Amino acid sequence: MTALRTIVVGFGQVAAGLSNDPRMAAHFKYASHASVLADHPAFDWQGVVDPNAAALDDARTTWHVPHAGTDLPAVVDAVRPEIAVLAAPPGNRADMIEAMPDLKAVLVEKPLTRPGDDGADSARLTAICAERGIPVLVNYWRRADRLFQDLAARGLTARVGGVQAVLGLYGNGIANNGGHLVDFLRMLLGEVAAVQALGPARLAHGAPLASDRHVAFALTFIGGPVATVHPLDFSQYREVGLDIWGETGRLSILQEGLVTQIFPVAENRGLSGEMEIPSDAGETLETPVSDAFYRMYDNLAGVADGRAAPWSPLASALVNERILGLVLRSAAEGGSRLSLD
Repeated sequence: MTALRTIVVGFGQVAAGLSNDPRMAAHFKYASHASVLADHPAFDWQGVVDPNAAALDDARTTWHVPHAGTDLPAVVDAVRPEIAVLAAPPGNRADMIEAMPDLKAVLVEKPLTRPGDDGADSARLTAICAERGIPVLVNYWRRADRLFQDLAARGLTARVGGVQAVLGLYGNGIANNGGHLVDFLRMLLGEVAAVQALGPARLAHGAPLASDRHVAFALTFIGGPVATVHPLDFSQYREVGLDIWGETGRLSILQEGLVTQIFPVAENRGLSGEMEIPSDAGETLETPVSDAFYRMYDNLAGVADGRAAPWSPLASALVNERILGLVLRSAAEGGSRLSLD
């Protein structure tokens, strides 16, 4: 198979910078787009576009990218990309797609719409890619994690039984990590029937997107469970995780999946004839998050060649964005319960 000519537009933290974090490197073999593209044989990484001179120098000297510059048309003309990785902030991604006539597939970072925008760019991107038959994957990386895929394929029910209650924690903005949790919850629990904000939306200070917000909210799923999701101030500490209480056990997925534990039901230690979840006696599950980013690119290559269906398709990501939009609308309306119908 001939390697797919690839361009990366936007060369910041997720594209490359996270690979320089020594603590992240201890747990994630592949922490950035650059680290995957440098190793993956299915991709011929030829180009980077970014307005920042230091980022372009990093692309040339650290990652040995032959075509790195600020002018998208010039780099596109040199590379003729078949794969576009759009890691720049949302706003003009549709224009980027229009500038690349040879695309076979696209991988996009979330969010698809900048907080507060009207969604016109993502709607146009969707229309352009549909008209040209270009499949689009959105980098909700948990959908490529082997353990999480197993949990979604009935592994969750096998481990903890029917879901009774769910708690989610996020920070750095609802459009940022809040979107990751909404997508992860849909992956594990199915589709959302209704949303409700549990308080006002406040500015998420220090978030990657300057206009992003924090808000606590509840999601009611079609199957019945309700998940409550709460924001944290990452200047105090960081957590993006889920705590799922089932009929026969509890599943805890913390620190972005680095700490995943099962707590089976047992006899209650303090009262005869009752049961409990012994939260001091969990079984730690092996966490394969290290290669999830690489596996997302495996899927991207398969989709581009027509061999695979996308694990994280654009249509699913648009549902996440609709849910987040309804959460913010609910907050503006004082906590109204809004249906997704």
